[in-house]
Amino acid sequence: MIQTVGFIGLGKMGMPMAKNLVNSGFEVFGTDVNETAINEFVSIGGKTGNMLDWLNKVDSIILMLPSSKIVNQVLEEVMVHYHSEEREPLIIIDMSSSYPAETRKNFKKLGGSNIQFMDAPVSGGVKKAISATLTIMAGGSADLFTECKRLLDSLGSNIFHVGPIGSGHLIKAINNYLSATHLLASCEAVQLLQSFDVDPDTAINVFNQSTGRSGSTEYKFPSFILTESYDSGFSLELLRKDLEMASRLFSDAEASTKLPQLIFERFNEASHTLTQNADHTEIYEYVNSYLLQRGISNEKDSKAISNCNDTSVSI
Repeated sequence: MIQTVGFIGLGKMGMPMAKNLVNSGFEVFGTDVNETAINEFVSIGGKTGNMLDWLNKVDSIILMLPSSKIVNQVLEEVMVHYHSEEREPLIIIDMSSSYPAETRKNFKKLGGSNIQFMDAPVSGGVKKAISATLTIMAGGSADLFTECKRLLDSLGSNIFHVGPIGSGHLIKAINNYLSATHLLASCEAVQLLQSFDVDPDTAINVFNQSTGRSGSTEYKFPSFILTESYDSGFSLELLRKDLEMASRLFSDAEASTKLPQLIFERFNEASHTLTQNADHTEIYEYVNSYLLQRGISNEKDSKAISNCNDTSVSI
């Protein structure tokens, strides 16, 4: 039974997830490059230290990192310093948004080091990370999933074993592609309606009682866009990376659709146009700026112009 956990990546998502593990009775060693995050984790009962200090003390390691590149670097270091001959197999769960092909490669590498590996990315954002109600999509063996179920239950309320290794990361990438597509389409629809003097709140309310509703209209618009708070906790840059991955996945599969590439291009443009730390819901401001240039948006919504570099906006 998993009792001790190493948690690498105490960011906006990782911190509340690690806290929930502590609150569920696990002994958790947290590691992050941000000293402030480490101090915050200690204040709620977590333990910290360099990964090499606790690597051979924990039953499992959770990775919550920005990219496959960083995940690969961490795993290489683990394989060098893990003393596999002295103990039971270590379990590593990659909950980052990693590229599925890299996940499968890492699974093969780690198998030779007496390390079990599972991908289990999450969906739901910071609020659901805090409330431990995330959706978790696990890829790997059924036996390993069962062994990790109690740990995963401490982090989410919708836990799915979706298939073999890498399938969790695959479905996460496709999920984020769908989410971004809904968000972009909703932004463009609302702003077109606004140019006809339809109130955005009214438009969203109608969509939410009709077949045009989505997670974007039911949650993101009321919570972050119509309030102009733009503080979902998930950055535009991270979504851009996920969309680049999804576009590559469709291309690698030789899918006939061109939509994934088009969605990526629009978010890529927005990422280079808006501020560096923009929230992903600020795509609404980017769309507004684009439409204003073409004279089809409501002129009273000019906030995006001050945030956007007009000369770089193109489609």
